[in-house]
Amino acid sequence: MATEKQWVDLALQFLEKSLSPLPHELNELDWKTDISSKSTPNLAKHISAFANTIHGGYLVFGIDDHGQINGVNQKKIKDIISKVNSIAREGVDPKTSIDHAVKTYKEKTLLFIYIKESKEKPVHLRGKGLEESYIRSGASTHKMSKQEIGWCLLKSKVPSFEEQDADTPAPVSEVLNKIDVTAFFNLLKIPLPGNVDTTIQKLEEYSLVKPENRQYVINNLGVLLAAQNMSHFSGHARRGVRVICYKSSSKVEAVKDKTFERGYAVGFNEILDYIQEQLPGSEVIRNAFREKVTIYPIVAIRELLANAIIHQDFSIDSTHPKVEIFSDRIEITNPGTLITKTSIDRLFGSTNPRNELFARIMYKTHICEDRGSGLIRALISIELCGLPPLKFEITDVAFKVILYAPRNYQDMSKQERVDACFQHCILKYLSNEKMTNSSLRKRLGISEKNYALASRIIKDTLDQNKIKIANPEIKNAKYIHYVPSYI
Repeated sequence: MATEKQWVDLALQFLEKSLSPLPHELNELDWKTDISSKSTPNLAKHISAFANTIHGGYLVFGIDDHGQINGVNQKKIKDIISKVNSIAREGVDPKTSIDHAVKTYKEKTLLFIYIKESKEKPVHLRGKGLEESYIRSGASTHKMSKQEIGWCLLKSKVPSFEEQDADTPAPVSEVLNKIDVTAFFNLLKIPLPGNVDTTIQKLEEYSLVKPENRQYVINNLGVLLAAQNMSHFSGHARRGVRVICYKSSSKVEAVKDKTFERGYAVGFNEILDYIQEQLPGSEVIRNAFREKVTIYPIVAIRELLANAIIHQDFSIDSTHPKVEIFSDRIEITNPGTLITKTSIDRLFGSTNPRNELFARIMYKTHICEDRGSGLIRALISIELCGLPPLKFEITDVAFKVILYAPRNYQDMSKQERVDACFQHCILKYLSNEKMTNSSLRKRLGISEKNYALASRIIKDTLDQNKIKIANPEIKNAKYIHYVPSYI
């Protein structure tokens, strides 16, 4: 994004070009004397036209139609900025970002308004439809043809949810009060900038805020990552992670219910620590100190929680991401179903995030992996602890992962044994190892003499088409190994 100095320098170059050798307006720049109620409709058309133009364009106030430099006074400058800003936000659709600068040129005070190119095109007069879209041509503003509208639509990029405004423009000091700057930079492992200007520029660099008319706007990404309190922003009142602890294995009686409202990046470790405090466990002695060891691997909880936060559907703002802790399990639920109709079996190792920009910054803050390995890391820790397999539940509006407390092989259902076999097979395949009867027995704690029990589970898993024999040419069952069926 161009800095003020960059765009002002370019605007001055265009102004020089338009005034000599003979005064003439350009596609990139238009002169204006003043602003009035009569000129407001035309001004909206100019804003539409420049916003639809590659690299945007400039209005220069203080120059008449003949190229005579008259200048503008401070009272007019304030009035013009207010009216142009209002039109840019309320008079065209989608709203358009502008900036301004006051410069002395040939001993006259001029007001430069920079209308930035819109990513989402065509920008048209609000309430008038796409047919009221404008473009610059022949140094003047014209209504777009159908072909030009079609071209704009092809080139248009609709802003993602993360890129959309979460707040109205505000002074830098107000913006920084709403973002936990210190915690965010600590997560990035970079020094806290020494002054306000450098701080806001760094936040802009990470796409948390954007400049607008000498102020700054916090976008949805800024709220999701680093807000002091997400519920203070419109549309984010139910974004906080809700943690509910139940007395038993049912939802009849909740003993604790807490919602964490800070941005997900700056508040992630606080949520994780709180969850860990609520988990059942036992004390062990390590290095002469007592430590509490939970029955669930914290690595699994961390990865599943990060997955739920990153892959939630932000178009659903009526329910929280949720962690429910029961006496025999943990359920982690995120708003939104799977991003595609992909089978649950294909989730492991998937690298297709629903919210790409959000996921990218969460990776930079070291909260998630960049290789789609979160579920794999969870599976590894579950196997090491000998827990039952993960269970997944999908509805039209939510995706749930269930992590069960330790249970003996004998207490698992037939389907749980099949799922354990399948998930074990995935891990072996991704580790470039082989799943065999022997490896499955080790995973489920089945004794060597009960070879037939493991064979039965493998057969049931084959019957469900979750795995397949990798070396069918081998006849000796002892040397047969298996891979996931989707390979």
